[in-house]
Amino acid sequence: MIFMGTKKYPEENEFSQFITQNGGNFSAYTALDHTNYYCSAKTDSFEPLLDRFSRLFYEPLFTVSAAKREINSVNAEHENNKTNDSMRLTQLKRNMADPAHPFNMFPTGTKQTLCNIQIENGDHFCDKLLEYHSNWYSSNLMYLAVLGKADLDTLENMVSSFFMHIERKDILLQEWTDPIYKEEQLATKTIVVPVEDSKQLYINFLIKDQGPHYKSMPVAYLNSILCHKGPMSISVLLSNKGWSSGISAGKIFEARGIEYYEINMDLTELGLDYVDEIIKLIFKYVNMLKREGPQEWFYLEYKYINEMEFQYKDKEASLSYVFMLTPRMIRYKLEDVLTAGNLLEEWKPDLITELLSYFRPDNMRVTVVSKTFQNQTNAEDKYYGTLFKVSKIPVETINYWLEVDDLDDFKMPQKNRYITNNFSLVTFNDSLEFDTPRLCYNTSFLKCWLKKDTRFRLPKVYISIDFFSPIVVNDPFKCNIVDIFVRLFNQDFSSRLYDASSARLQFQIKSKIYGFSILLSGFNLKIHKLLKRVLERLMTINFSSQQIESIIEQKIRQLNNTEMEQPYNCAIRYNDVILTDAALSPSQLLMSISEINKDILQDFMKKFFSNMFMESLIYGNLDKRWAWIFVHELKRPFINIEFRQLLQQEMIRPREVKISDGENTFYEITTKLHSSSCVFVNLQCGIQNTKDNTVVGLFSQIIEDSCHNILRTQEQLGYVVMCVSYKSNGVLYFGIIVQSDHSPMFIHERIEHYLSTVESILNNLTDEEFLKNKESLSVKIVENPMGMMAQAATYWSEITNQHYNFNRGEIEKKMLTSITKKDILKFYYQKINVAGPKRHMLSVYVRSIMNKNPEEYSHCSDSSTSNNLFIPSNIQKIIDIDDFKRSHQLYPAPRRYLTHDEYSAHKFNCCAKCNIL
Repeated sequence: MIFMGTKKYPEENEFSQFITQNGGNFSAYTALDHTNYYCSAKTDSFEPLLDRFSRLFYEPLFTVSAAKREINSVNAEHENNKTNDSMRLTQLKRNMADPAHPFNMFPTGTKQTLCNIQIENGDHFCDKLLEYHSNWYSSNLMYLAVLGKADLDTLENMVSSFFMHIERKDILLQEWTDPIYKEEQLATKTIVVPVEDSKQLYINFLIKDQGPHYKSMPVAYLNSILCHKGPMSISVLLSNKGWSSGISAGKIFEARGIEYYEINMDLTELGLDYVDEIIKLIFKYVNMLKREGPQEWFYLEYKYINEMEFQYKDKEASLSYVFMLTPRMIRYKLEDVLTAGNLLEEWKPDLITELLSYFRPDNMRVTVVSKTFQNQTNAEDKYYGTLFKVSKIPVETINYWLEVDDLDDFKMPQKNRYITNNFSLVTFNDSLEFDTPRLCYNTSFLKCWLKKDTRFRLPKVYISIDFFSPIVVNDPFKCNIVDIFVRLFNQDFSSRLYDASSARLQFQIKSKIYGFSILLSGFNLKIHKLLKRVLERLMTINFSSQQIESIIEQKIRQLNNTEMEQPYNCAIRYNDVILTDAALSPSQLLMSISEINKDILQDFMKKFFSNMFMESLIYGNLDKRWAWIFVHELKRPFINIEFRQLLQQEMIRPREVKISDGENTFYEITTKLHSSSCVFVNLQCGIQNTKDNTVVGLFSQIIEDSCHNILRTQEQLGYVVMCVSYKSNGVLYFGIIVQSDHSPMFIHERIEHYLSTVESILNNLTDEEFLKNKESLSVKIVENPMGMMAQAATYWSEITNQHYNFNRGEIEKKMLTSITKKDILKFYYQKINVAGPKRHMLSVYVRSIMNKNPEEYSHCSDSSTSNNLFIPSNIQKIIDIDDFKRSHQLYPAPRRYLTHDEYSAHKFNCCAKCNIL
């Protein structure tokens, strides 16, 4: 409601429209003890932004009509959250707190809980909003962070002039120091039935608020030990026993004065039967830590790593950085706001010892989550319908946990040999200095791009490698094999090289529908050693049948859980399955996964590595010597492999299914777990090129605010309303996604009705408004990546998409200046309007069978006609996805190889020693 009008700017969507037209973003979140509002705009609009933003806090309108609609939005958000297991478990934590403690409450709201305010009190709801605002929006409780290009004095004067009108009421900042759980709520075990097929164990210990100890961070010390994945750690032992596939630990901060420590792990089918034994091992590990006592060498090592990371921290997005600072201003002294939580200044072993003293059964709550508890519960949460049962932990079990056993199973982590102490930067003025990545190595199995960082000047390197093989594409059985191999490799390697990740050398491996990709990043001095170990292990790794069976069990659960995802996520997923020729549905993957065993996996991966092509990017702090080292490490493991040189036609990546001119289709699936339905109306806009990219982007920019305002705010269709434009496999798309309690047919009709009004929106657009939208899009197009990681991702996107247009932003910005309103109208009439001759529409309907809506589903049958005024009369239903794909042509794939001229422009000479071109 805060964003929906002020006395000076009374229009409901004035603030959002201003943000949209000035290349910015805005949002807010509500925590238990504070609310955080944040926004951004282009630099020359900064003063009018501050004017609008400041007024939200001293002259908001809270109109009656808007309040009624926003109650519906809050209710819709709650309905969407009903199947979210995280929200359900969080609510149970609150329900089980001391009934007299304010933590025991329902924090989000429904139509019923909000409307009861005016029913019970006889007051209008808006009066309650104004009363709340008047009571709590006091300047002494408010914290502001501003980032701009002006000098600090100028920024300070600007802020003072706009925010000085907020009244100071001298309200005390609240803090809740009483424990949220008392004796009767502790030493308990709760079993919970989840929505998704997951098996989780949560162990909570009440601790004191750790906020005052931010300079010594005893919790961070404990986290780094409990989550360690080195030899003789709790994580490795549980994995070796086949009880758990992952563990995490850390403090949970709920509100000022309210904290608890939580250990969470994913359980296997076997692990579910050994919960008491797992908890016993955790207490043994804690006893080992108590016996060894706090280790100063470990603290100093952790302190050094944090200092190293902070000193050479990558830049991040300005808006996210600013909104992160304001809650820190509440918790920390002002002079420590930028460094708190990053830099350790004090070694206080007594605080670590005190923290370990809280790890006791009488100070603990255990929660076990599994669908196997379906018939063992005796209670149901009134807000989310979660089935659960709470019971006191038997004395015998507590005594079993407290037995002092042999502690030789566990040891403290060893010293980290991956920590670097050389952060020197390579010199400038060598042959590697060029504006964009250059092709430096090109053989039948490896293509390598290099780019020296000349902008951020950090001692880091980013290495991305794509492993592509045509024998995987379009085969669900082989896709499953590769994905299982990737999961197994990740599990194995994360424990083997945990020290590397602790020293901020990051490793990531992801499966793709054509193979997999590897990303390495971190300080360049030792990253080549990590690269060497990754590739060597890739070629020599072996897995046991038990490991494979465990990963298959995990993947089957995840595939089955896709049925429980939010309807809008389901719509996006099936849109991709229908329009991408090589995309596979969860059901297709499930059909073949059980046939995989150890022999099949090993045999297939041998074939994969002899029938593949690698493409890589190396970007960062490198010179000729480092370039040679990295390329050498990339080649070396594959030198003795007999590669079959792939044919050019085998190198084609996934392509998009081409919808015909004037064709309108829809595909419908049902959900039985969600009360909301969803429609994704997606319009295919042709092969991407510089002009069409900017036209589609500008069209989306112009209508984005009106789309959200009309479909969500005015018509109240639902909480989830998205206007999207994107590219997939070289093809442009524009779409609208709405998740709602209405039927899919009604939702689709309202989307089409809105699209019909876009004609008048475009025709009534003034030249000034059109120019503002162009300027806003220009800011987004050429917005330089904020850090090295973002820059590497931008380069890598061009390589994996096989476009190699590394100057895309500048090129499209230049094109944008020539785009006219006539171009936008032509695009609308041809490709967006329901009667457009080049309209290519796919709509995905996700229909809730829980919501018995009286609206007709007349065109959801096989009939090709519709009586609705706005829905296309020629709409056809897709009965079988495979038949639909077979009956349609594919768009041409992006070129796998550069033309001679492009290749010449990209290549460079490095040195004869490494045979680089």
